[in-house]
Amino acid sequence: MAAIQSLRKNSWILTIVIGLALLAFIVTGLDTSLFNSKQSNVIAEIDGEEYTYDEYYSVYEMLESQQNNGDMSYAQKEGIHTNAWRSFLTGKLFEHCYKNLGLSTYKENLGIQGLCDDEIEDITIGENPDPELQYYFRNPQTGQFDKDALVNVLSNLNAYKEKNPEFYNNWILFEKALHDNTLRRKYVSLVSNGVYMTQLEAQDNVNSKNKQFDISFVKVPYESIADSTITVTDSEITKEYKKVRKEKRFQQEEGVSLEYVTFDIVPTENDIAAIEESVSAKADDFKNSKNDLLFLNLNSSTRFNPEYYKKGSLAPNLDTFAFSGNIGDITPVYFEDNSYKIAKISDIRPCADSARVRHILVNSENAYNTIDSLKTLVENGADFAALARQYSVDSVSAINGGIIDWFKEGEMVKSFQDSSFFGEVGKLYIAPSNYGVHLIQILNQGPKSKRVQLQVFSKEVTYSQATRSKVYQNAVKFVSENRTQEQFNAAIEADQSLVKRVANNTEENQRVIPGIDDSRQVIRWAHQNKDKIGEVSEIFRCGDKFLVAVITEVNEEGVMPLEKAKDAITDDIRMEKKKALILDELKNIDCSSLESVAQAKALNVQTSTNLSFASTSGPGIGIEPVLFATMAQAEKDVVSKPIVGERGVYVAKVTNTTDAEVSTIENEKTTQAQRAASMFTNNIYKILEDKADITDNRINFN
Repeated sequence: MAAIQSLRKNSWILTIVIGLALLAFIVTGLDTSLFNSKQSNVIAEIDGEEYTYDEYYSVYEMLESQQNNGDMSYAQKEGIHTNAWRSFLTGKLFEHCYKNLGLSTYKENLGIQGLCDDEIEDITIGENPDPELQYYFRNPQTGQFDKDALVNVLSNLNAYKEKNPEFYNNWILFEKALHDNTLRRKYVSLVSNGVYMTQLEAQDNVNSKNKQFDISFVKVPYESIADSTITVTDSEITKEYKKVRKEKRFQQEEGVSLEYVTFDIVPTENDIAAIEESVSAKADDFKNSKNDLLFLNLNSSTRFNPEYYKKGSLAPNLDTFAFSGNIGDITPVYFEDNSYKIAKISDIRPCADSARVRHILVNSENAYNTIDSLKTLVENGADFAALARQYSVDSVSAINGGIIDWFKEGEMVKSFQDSSFFGEVGKLYIAPSNYGVHLIQILNQGPKSKRVQLQVFSKEVTYSQATRSKVYQNAVKFVSENRTQEQFNAAIEADQSLVKRVANNTEENQRVIPGIDDSRQVIRWAHQNKDKIGEVSEIFRCGDKFLVAVITEVNEEGVMPLEKAKDAITDDIRMEKKKALILDELKNIDCSSLESVAQAKALNVQTSTNLSFASTSGPGIGIEPVLFATMAQAEKDVVSKPIVGERGVYVAKVTNTTDAEVSTIENEKTTQAQRAASMFTNNIYKILEDKADITDNRINFN
């Protein structure tokens, strides 16, 4: 496909195929036949079916290629690993669901299984094309779905397979994503449609919502009793632990706790001075360089920048320099972003702010040769418009003789824009892009202004090999002298330059210790040496640090031991004793009126309005479902018995009731069914994960 929209920034399928397809949907049908040694390369087992590391890593590579715009930080790479695993696992879990329902997986070239022919047509060129297709195959002038552009792609797929395999492969990825997306929606819809509310349930909900009431109340807050006044004994804690230890909140994952110390590799004053001197020494070479691209690629931390800047778009100091100097001028050495730098005016050119052009787009195997031949024909007097209609694969502009009406900066891909804005009216230009090769003729241009190409030679301030070696020797000395946890702690206490840090309960597949780059290796070591509590580790290189650790604790999967659960259980017991004390106090108080309770406890009578049985929170109260449920059943003006709530003990009465038509039975059935279906959809991954038998072997690989 090569419609006019392919020229618009971020508007064509190839610019989004990875971002759309690979993250969420591409992971369900990778060809495992491509990989060998499956038995020794198993990263996961799901319900008895094995999956290889290569399958997982393919997902990682796809996500990495989507996000990679240069050197990525360690944290970014670790984030990709986390997302890749989730995407990989999600796809496989859904794949199992499809198989259980008799829905097959994807087959190349729209031979889509699991979807019938009518569904395939409907989501492509039918009445309900997939939203992603509608977005990426839209006419930018009308904003409407361009079905002809899509049909053009589909009708030329076989030709693309031979002549443009990269495009063909990207399309297949997108096609599969489309299939998986649709099949997933179909599956979710199938299951969620089974969620419904009965007539009786709907009637109860309507009654609970339509009967509204106002209350007056006195709240005796739990914090009115100081924690220090409540005694909790060890025997009480032990007794309570035996009762509650199997509750979910007292279950724990397997984890290893560490203490560690780092030896930071920091540039010395000598290192900094050496970097500054090296930049200064290259100043004349940079100024006199006839090939800035080659010079920067060989010498600089930053690469050649083809961008032309308009006035006001640079930092103030650089902007003044750039727009007052001449080609070849350089700045003095300056420090910025932890680097020493020199800026140079590489070129100065006039640039239009808008243009009107016509073009011919060719994306065949011999596109350059074809475009060059067409350029020669036009130069010899051939009709550009006629050639555009005959040869351009941009079907929208071709109809108009290749004309693209006025466009401004940022609306076209850069190569197309630069040719149109920097060129001369009437001249012909050849511009390659991701979509093919363009022959462009400039028809009109808007006002021109000065643009400056600025190159920056820089050297990042970093440590020298000598500095690194010295810090490493310090770490070696520390490890050689301190082999036990006791020695480890004593050495840190004696050396003020060392700071002990803690990583509590690290999980087996945790990718990083917070704040420590490249720390996966430390976590892996800890889990592979769980039997060596108290032994000091080897030296780990973690980014710009050397790290030494000691295992302090190993938590087994299952019930939390008493010592770890003690604080939470103590809080529970203390709270129950506070409730009992407040209830005992209220027994000795005249509770016939709210005023008498308020006076006795030195509290105020408060109000809350528009409550119902279905209320979970109320004005001036917060979340107190037991209070609302109790008062929904109470008689008007009758003072309640003490009600034990979440935040205190309440004495209350209903002061007013109202019958309002907040909801109807049919609305309630629809609303609650939608809510239940939405909850299912939002939690489907967790549901599938909990129900599946998953063996996670990531620790064996990375």
